Amino acid sequence: MHVARSRIRGWALLPDFSKLLFIAVVLPVLSITALHLWQSREVAREQYATRLADAARAHSREIDAFIQLHTAALQVVAERRTTTGNVDDEGLWAADMRRVHRYYPDFSTLALVDDDGILVLTEPAAPQAPGVSVADRSYYTVPRRTGLPYVSDAYRGRVVSQLPSIALSVPFFSGKRFAGVICGAIRIDAFPALRREPGQAQDFEMLLVDRSHTVVHATPGLRYGSLDALQAGGRDRPLRRLLSAPRAAMQRMPGVLRDGGDAYAVVAPLRDGWRLLVLVPESRVDADARHNMAVTLGLLGLVLVGVLVVTGVQLKRLGVYVRDLLDRMQRFALDSQGLPASPEVLPIELAPLAEALNQLASRAHHAYEEVSSSLDEQRRLREELQAMAGRLITIQENERRTLSRELHDDIGQAITAIKLGAMALQDESDQNRRREILDEIVGITDQTVTKLRNLSMLLRPPQLDTLGLETALRWQADTLFRSGTPQLEMRLEPLPERPDPAVELACFRIAQEALTNILRHSKARHVTLTLAPDAAGENLHLAVTDDGQGFRTGEIQGLGLVTMRERAQQLGGSLHIDTAPGKGTRMSLTLPMHEIGAS
Repeated sequence: MHVARSRIRGWALLPDFSKLLFIAVVLPVLSITALHLWQSREVAREQYATRLADAARAHSREIDAFIQLHTAALQVVAERRTTTGNVDDEGLWAADMRRVHRYYPDFSTLALVDDDGILVLTEPAAPQAPGVSVADRSYYTVPRRTGLPYVSDAYRGRVVSQLPSIALSVPFFSGKRFAGVICGAIRIDAFPALRREPGQAQDFEMLLVDRSHTVVHATPGLRYGSLDALQAGGRDRPLRRLLSAPRAAMQRMPGVLRDGGDAYAVVAPLRDGWRLLVLVPESRVDADARHNMAVTLGLLGLVLVGVLVVTGVQLKRLGVYVRDLLDRMQRFALDSQGLPASPEVLPIELAPLAEALNQLASRAHHAYEEVSSSLDEQRRLREELQAMAGRLITIQENERRTLSRELHDDIGQAITAIKLGAMALQDESDQNRRREILDEIVGITDQTVTKLRNLSMLLRPPQLDTLGLETALRWQADTLFRSGTPQLEMRLEPLPERPDPAVELACFRIAQEALTNILRHSKARHVTLTLAPDAAGENLHLAVTDDGQGFRTGEIQGLGLVTMRERAQQLGGSLHIDTAPGKGTRMSLTLPMHEIGAS
């Protein structure tokens, strides 16, 4: 009878452990699950927002590049006719237009318009076109008024083709007098970024809108077609509002799909004032969120079942151990002829176990505090590294964007001009004209080589490698201040030895940034550049001082100042800025002659 009762009391620990398990494991898991399910949809939206933004930027750059390439081809022809002065020679115009059409087949039609807005020539030839007036078309009126190339909004042709198109037009001149425009029509479906091959899967829908909020192109999944006008009110209002925003995050567009469904959209601006919207159906975002939810619930369910099974097994083993311990304690009390142990009091044999558990809890608390402190320090370091990585990526992207713009706008157009000149040279039989074309090609080539040399010098000046830091600083300062305003005073003392290459480059770039900032912002009249070693010859000191307008250091923290300070800190140096409004600015830099840790 006593044995049966003891076994029942031994199992009495199981409900207590079950309650503890429910509070410590089941409730936190359920709470985390509910929070994750709530966040899952937001995570899916953020992921799609990133993908939409990347797709919008990529397609907008591709459309811009396509338009600029074809505009450059027309500019080369117009500039050559203007330069040679034979703008009235229809035979030369016809040959040039055939050549452009042959090498740029995406032009559906090329047209020559005189200064009165009358069509003179078309390529391919259209018998009904010559003599037609296009004086009311924007691709004629805008270049006539501004004297600049122009990209029209979407329109439906009325002379050669009735298909939705855009027009690229470039003016040409006779002397300084406007003589007409050469323009090319490109069908909307010719844009590579907008093409969709039959049977090709497409993750996103796209909507291209011109400056007048007219649809240029829409993918089949949308309820819009080419040349549809987006109304200011009604169901088009969310689209108009998103298109008008200078910078907008991903937004929900109700009823924008052809089947009446909703979608999320991101807008990307194009260079000529157009807007490109990239959209994803809301149902697809919800499907991904539901899939993630199902996977998460399945994994959490498996984890919870595993925890419950393992815990149940362990509790059962613990119950057996406690029952056996209680049986041993009860038998010992019965055999010792002493008073029986009270079932409500914890047996003394379990006291060491309780003490061991208390010691274990104390050690676990101490270890938790140490781990928490270490995690906080790691989190702080990770945040600093992420912030520094973000700034470095921004600097790198700015430098790449500058180089890309220089290569595309200057070098790319020059190479295009060389290509067209070479093609013209193949078709030209007149020796004098061939010589003129060759001279043009040589001139453009020389200019291109000069621009490439300048870009190379911006990346890393050769004087820094060949002649050293002092000479490179003197060359850079003379280059920036060659106009004489403001006046520059240089005090460059000889260094006892040449610093490490990384130190030289950092010192040169910091001085270059400081001098450039003075020219851009300070309005100074006098600038002093000082370079000198310290007494021991282990460090070099650079100082740039100006008497300009200064600034408040607490309010201005530009990317240039951050980059200068990070360059100094990476090499174990320091940089200080002393300035105040109306008091000028002094930048002081200290760098070791040799990198820390370098042999």
